Amino acid sequence: MRWTHGLINRLVKGSDVVLLLLAALITAPGSPLAWQQSTVIAAAQIWAYLSVMTRISAYRVEHYSGFWGQLGHVLTGLAVAWLVGLVALQACLPGTLPLTEGWFLQWHGLQLLFLLAGRQLQRLMVYIVDRRRLLLRKVVVIGANATGAQVLAELRGPDKAASYEVIGLFADASDSHDGAAPAEIAGMPVRGGLEALAGFAQDHTIDLIVLALPWNRAQALFELMHRVEWIAADVVIPFDPEAVPPNYAGISSIGRMRGLQVMVRPFKGTQGVVKVIEDYVVAGLALLLVSPIMLAAALAIRLDSPGPIMFKQWRPGMGQKPFAIYKFRTMLTDLSDDGSVGTQSRKDPRITRVGGILRRLSIDELPQLLNVLRGEMSIVGPRPYVANMLVGEERFSEMVRQYAARHRIKPGLTGWAQANGMRSYALRSPENARKSIEMDLYYITHWSLWLDIRIMVRTVVVGLAGKNVF
Repeated sequence: MRWTHGLINRLVKGSDVVLLLLAALITAPGSPLAWQQSTVIAAAQIWAYLSVMTRISAYRVEHYSGFWGQLGHVLTGLAVAWLVGLVALQACLPGTLPLTEGWFLQWHGLQLLFLLAGRQLQRLMVYIVDRRRLLLRKVVVIGANATGAQVLAELRGPDKAASYEVIGLFADASDSHDGAAPAEIAGMPVRGGLEALAGFAQDHTIDLIVLALPWNRAQALFELMHRVEWIAADVVIPFDPEAVPPNYAGISSIGRMRGLQVMVRPFKGTQGVVKVIEDYVVAGLALLLVSPIMLAAALAIRLDSPGPIMFKQWRPGMGQKPFAIYKFRTMLTDLSDDGSVGTQSRKDPRITRVGGILRRLSIDELPQLLNVLRGEMSIVGPRPYVANMLVGEERFSEMVRQYAARHRIKPGLTGWAQANGMRSYALRSPENARKSIEMDLYYITHWSLWLDIRIMVRTVVVGLAGKNVF
């Protein structure tokens, strides 16, 4: 048997299920009716716990060694499980229910105790597996070329030492120059061609073979794949990052054909439902809570300077479809201002006295809650910039190659970039502008409900203390 990350993750997940069931059995009530009802509640809780733990990526080997990280994951999973259990308990209450709140608390206390104790045993298991290097994958790289050098640099990085060991580098026939392959690549000697690999594979255990040939030699790649199929190892062809976006790449079906899926539509299926519910619930509650603040802001704007209380401006939304974004007016009215230059500094003479305060506290953005309820925006997503926004002398949309990918989802009131301080004046630097796009794309490809919650919390903290808000 070979130890793998997937095997360990399944063992940890299975042990969690066993521990939750054990807690239920120990505290199980005596009567048949109570037994049936507690079984239903336990099943609902276990489903909720596993769903949350999977969603927050808690079942990953790298998360098992740190106590505080595991404690946070367990408490998060149990909090949702307890909420589901409480709802299920209330649903069972009508009629003759032998279950009591005391039993409920006793059961959940035992759940927490068992899971934390189990986590310590799991940490010990991972420690032993790691010390014995049971997860180490022995790798052979075929490709004495620039692609092979990139693969070697990746596999021999300091953070990969416990995961991979390159035990052999071999050359393909197409790597030869003047009939001879290079003697070494990236400081690693080339053991020979595929004939040498045949003997090497019989004497060594190989877990992974990397076919490191450029993608413009597709025919050679497929021929090479068939020549190593007799070796009992995983065979991988690394994507060329210049040809295939690494965050999106995957295999998909086209009828009975197989294809390389280079992009995935965000928020499909369940994710889309969760995102929509999140938007309407958060926007609705927020609008109720901040309505007094919005009323006070509107009155202050009216008394401070002539002009409308709110203004709307057309911004590109999802799929680059224009929509009217709403804001409290914070600047003097100027019909010739198209928004491309933006706010240059805190002392911009166009900002009104009240406008400076509203910008400082991000109150000017609150009317966009209406955009969320209209379905034009999300609570969290890439910020909708002006279409012709300038960074220096260059249009923002033309400066960054993947700028348009931001429009794959609805724009947001706040985003991962804004939660990390990339707001307003910070984007006037080309370097920061590029970083903000990278953060937006990271959000699109790594979305989770937990990430949205983190962003909302960090936005409040950064918004109140951030130096780039004005």
